[in-house]
Amino acid sequence: MPTKPKTGHKEPLELEVGTVSEEIEVPVASEVVFRKIWKIKRFHKTIAKRDLVDSPVFRCSVNGMATFWNISVRFWKGPNGKKITNPLVVCLNLTGCETEETGQARVRFQFGVWDASIKHWECCPISSVVLNLQNTKDLLSVGYKSLGILDRHLDSSKDVSIMLKLQIIQSDEEVHSLSQDMARLLLKSEDKDTLIECAKEDESPVIKVHSWIIMARSSKLALQLQKFQDEKTPNIKYKLDLSDFQHSLVTELVRYIYTDKVDNADTHANKLLPLSTRYQLPGLTALCERTLLESLTPSNVANILLLADQCRCENLRKAALHYCENSEEIKESVHIGKTLAWRVMEMVNPDLFLEACESFGSSSSNLDSPGTPGSWSD
Repeated sequence: MPTKPKTGHKEPLELEVGTVSEEIEVPVASEVVFRKIWKIKRFHKTIAKRDLVDSPVFRCSVNGMATFWNISVRFWKGPNGKKITNPLVVCLNLTGCETEETGQARVRFQFGVWDASIKHWECCPISSVVLNLQNTKDLLSVGYKSLGILDRHLDSSKDVSIMLKLQIIQSDEEVHSLSQDMARLLLKSEDKDTLIECAKEDESPVIKVHSWIIMARSSKLALQLQKFQDEKTPNIKYKLDLSDFQHSLVTELVRYIYTDKVDNADTHANKLLPLSTRYQLPGLTALCERTLLESLTPSNVANILLLADQCRCENLRKAALHYCENSEEIKESVHIGKTLAWRVMEMVNPDLFLEACESFGSSSSNLDSPGTPGSWSD
């Protein structure tokens, strides 16, 4: 029979018996994007007292490879040698690496700063660099951005939050991925059977593709394939008329059809979004929506809102309306007619204009809860 435990002598309770670490295991490491937020407490007082500010070191571990990073704030100096606190320099540093297999990796990163007035991240363009990852504890500066910190970036506690998105793409993984194989197929010309007509630019090459890929990816584009025959190009059997669009835009559309990727998405997203909905490419629609959402500013939100409504992209439309909430800068632009986009919206889409006006002052979002000085959150 079970017996009652003895109650005479009690062993001291160990409050800490070890540590817990996190590592992500995924089929493809390049699909993982690490997102870290560094809250700098009492921002103006902090930078006034220091010549440099460093975040705590954080770890990004995936598939047996651990990398260690921090973000640092540095300052420009004026002609008189005194430090300039605005704009400041935000740097990404690799502080160490632990890996069983050494090799090259492409690191993509993006900084952002929290706009407390409209509760939205203002993001810098994405940067990319190739690194040799091996076991090391040496500090390596990976890249930097110059950021201007304004009153709208200070929350109610006078803190500033800086965000980092980090993606590590190992070279071997990238070389053997389906996307890269399809990219190499796109470069081969001997077995392509379709010619795409588009608005030519200076010295732009002819765009040729495989008809079977077009048919597999977009039923709408497949319906536009026309039979084509020319003795000079016996291999070409089809023609696709996209002459209404510039060569550079069609190139990115074709790149997405082959690889699910777009180069310089920030530049092309606003023009690719209408094409994605017209030709029923939902993956491209989602990519453009994400890119446009990250690029929202008070000066472009009206244009993006019009575009989202035109393309019937409800997620982007709701996000743009939410962005307008509690923004005095946008409210002022609307009421005094400062920007052309708002005047155009009022004329061509009065219902949307009214909906945007009604969103002012109706925000239900909250700031992140205060954390400890220099703390990190995921």
